[in-house]
Amino acid sequence: MHLPDFIFHQPVSVQEAIGLLNQKSNAVAMAGGTDLLVELKKGIRRHEDIVSLAKITELKQITEDKNNLFIGACITHSEVIASLLVGRIAPALVEATSKIGSDQVRNTGTIGGNICTAASCCDTAPVLLSMNASVEITGFKNKRIIPLRNFFTFNKKTILQKDELVTRIIVPKPGPATGACYEKFGLREAGSISVVSVAAKVQILEDTFVDVCIVIGAVAPTPKISRQATDLLMGKKVSEFIEKSQLLEDVGDAAVRDSIPIDDIRGGAQFRREVLKVMVKRAIIRAVEIAGMKN
Repeated sequence: MHLPDFIFHQPVSVQEAIGLLNQKSNAVAMAGGTDLLVELKKGIRRHEDIVSLAKITELKQITEDKNNLFIGACITHSEVIASLLVGRIAPALVEATSKIGSDQVRNTGTIGGNICTAASCCDTAPVLLSMNASVEITGFKNKRIIPLRNFFTFNKKTILQKDELVTRIIVPKPGPATGACYEKFGLREAGSISVVSVAAKVQILEDTFVDVCIVIGAVAPTPKISRQATDLLMGKKVSEFIEKSQLLEDVGDAAVRDSIPIDDIRGGAQFRREVLKVMVKRAIIRAVEIAGMKN
């Protein structure tokens, strides 16, 4: 396999990159290129113009304000892991990012690229969905902020238009007594693609679940919030919630009902359902424990 011929552009600003995407009929943006270059080699995609985002410094910043954490779309996975700011505000995102691929992939691949590939098994999206994250989308004519839950339309499909870029990920800072975590099941210990993944976020005040979000990955066309599991846990007493309790079993079953798994080389649909139930229960227990440590 070899890369086909293309024109390689290296803009130094978001507006220059968007201008190229708007002008060129078959251009595509490239952040780390860990997915795009493989697909070009395999002939899955073909583009005459590649617009690299590697030299756009405004896409490589991690900042905060009173309410939110802002992560530039071209921050690499390794930079997410190393960031003290991300670790303090969103440790579950660090956990998820550390489970992506190999060192080489984490050093090159970006958080924006991971989201924009829109694969059902992507690792950062479940945690970001659980934390009610949004994406800042900059286009040729305007800028908009869209909740991440509205960003994915199908497997490897998003609402992004041809002349638009995801420029930042916006993560609301969690409230007090909030715990979040990420669980991933793959076929090997390292460098594996998710067969099933789960992100869980809970906020516990006065022995009550006052905020809950359960997200399931690799068991539907896109990572998705399990509404049934989330609604079932919301408002319940934590004292009712112990390992192997009926409530915990019911929440696991609810997540399975929200899943739409497929049979593929990594596992059958029924296998995924069985693993999903275990992973949901495990994630919720861990999230509760983390929330308890913050009380």
